[in-house]
Amino acid sequence: MVFHTMRIPLIALASGVLSVLVVTGSAAQATSSPPPLAAAPSGLAAPAPPAAPAAAAQRGFPTVLTKNRLYRSGAVDSFTCSPGEPRAGSANSLKTYLLKVARCVNLMYARQFKAAGMSYRVPKIVIRATGARTPCGKLTNTYTAHYCTASQTIYQILPKSTIRNPWGLTLAKTMAHEIGHHAQQRAGIVPAFNQLYAQARTKTARNYLNHRVEQQAECMAGVFLGSVQESLPVVFEEWDQVVDWAAKHATDTVHGKGRNQAFWLERGYDSQSFASCNTWSAPNARVA
Repeated sequence: MVFHTMRIPLIALASGVLSVLVVTGSAAQATSSPPPLAAAPSGLAAPAPPAAPAAAAQRGFPTVLTKNRLYRSGAVDSFTCSPGEPRAGSANSLKTYLLKVARCVNLMYARQFKAAGMSYRVPKIVIRATGARTPCGKLTNTYTAHYCTASQTIYQILPKSTIRNPWGLTLAKTMAHEIGHHAQQRAGIVPAFNQLYAQARTKTARNYLNHRVEQQAECMAGVFLGSVQESLPVVFEEWDQVVDWAAKHATDTVHGKGRNQAFWLERGYDSQSFASCNTWSAPNARVA
């Protein structure tokens, strides 16, 4: 494994951690991974209610969430993904890097969906150095990417700070997180989430639904990064920085507590299996 010089995460890491799902037709909105179903307001996560047992946490959740066929697709075998290094100062280099990573992520899902007896179709991807507005809302320097369910398209902007000082690992994690939302859409998870969100009667209930779908996407990103850790490569020191930053700084209303985001990210990375990413059967305390 090639070891690179450690870099300070700064905004590159922040943008890699805070991705959002935007679901058209929902009142919720998330940023750093959103469209009209997920464009998230800023702020700290709401206080978590007392921890509930797993059975209570999943009460009322449909089986497409708790027993999705993707969970039974088997462990993801390690495979080669060598996108190279994004070149500092070049937006085109970053875009090329992200699209190469996307091809790897889509290859992983194509294999796993086939194993699960499901159909996978690659999402559209739009990457811009300028122009933060998308059909599903506006991206920001904090929330630099989102998945728009209506068009099954991932939109990502490249802030000047990221272009000047790109960090491949966080760029790869951001792309894997957003394609994770697309995989959730194709597997029926996002449609079920949308229905539950529309039926939720309280802000706290909606927040917990957001947390489950976002932390699951983090876990799914971890599965990908674990499966390509030798070839991407994922440098252990940098990986620890990403996880530590998430635990300490990533808390927000849409994604939940940073320590839980870090937990699911590492869980996916260590297991390399989507069976470990079932946030819908986890107790509330684990997704707060």
